[in-house]
Amino acid sequence: MINLNKVDHAEAVFIWILCIIEIPVVLLTLFALCFLIKSHRAASVYVINLILSDLLQIGFIFVLTTNLANAALWSAYKYCLIVGLFFMACIAIERYILVSYPHWYRSHHSLKMSCFISFIIWLVPLTFTNIKQQDIFTMFSQCLACFIRTWRGLSHAISITAHKRKLILGSLSLVLLNYTFLILPLSITSFCLVFLEHHPPFVLKFYLFCHCLLYLNPLADCLLYLFMRSDAENIMKSFYCCSSPESFTATTNTQTTAALYSVR
Repeated sequence: MINLNKVDHAEAVFIWILCIIEIPVVLLTLFALCFLIKSHRAASVYVINLILSDLLQIGFIFVLTTNLANAALWSAYKYCLIVGLFFMACIAIERYILVSYPHWYRSHHSLKMSCFISFIIWLVPLTFTNIKQQDIFTMFSQCLACFIRTWRGLSHAISITAHKRKLILGSLSLVLLNYTFLILPLSITSFCLVFLEHHPPFVLKFYLFCHCLLYLNPLADCLLYLFMRSDAENIMKSFYCCSSPESFTATTNTQTTAALYSVR
């Protein structure tokens, strides 16, 4: 048998540690994304709303580990989670339209339109009280279909540069990976528990583990900021150079050689 008191305490400690890490990262990501809005990048509107829903999730799940927990806060947490799922699907659809229908995208997609769609998405979950597991599977299949169609469409897209193709596929891959490894396991486990009359201890342990994976989703969503930047490849290269001693030595030697030639 699983000691539920110990599990609850361990889960609460995990959430507290995670909140200390996630809250500064999410706030910095929101602040950085606001600068992309000034450059008229309408695509970052959906990412901002996704990160905002993640920030609310972190706040609600933190309060739920305290004595202030109640049914209303749990409903608010689930509402923000559903909103985040909708925005993940919206990002995938937006990337697909960009590749498959570029002319329509340029003429109709604007900052005002993105803000209006985001406002509608925040309102839609208020019309229903709960989301079914089948709905999550449907949104996952939608994201998967958008990824496959976008990947195929990029091979025929002439107007899109190779650098922009990497950014598009990178953002779609991240959304799909988050869905696959952080969100879908909990949905599958919950779906299986419905049909099991007796819940074995290892299934309950895996269910709790899937909950912990779900709490990591806000941190993973912050990586979408990199794929909204035009210099994302340079940022990733700089991280690689900082972590690789060989590349750092090569860069230092190149700078030293260039300095010697300038002196001569």
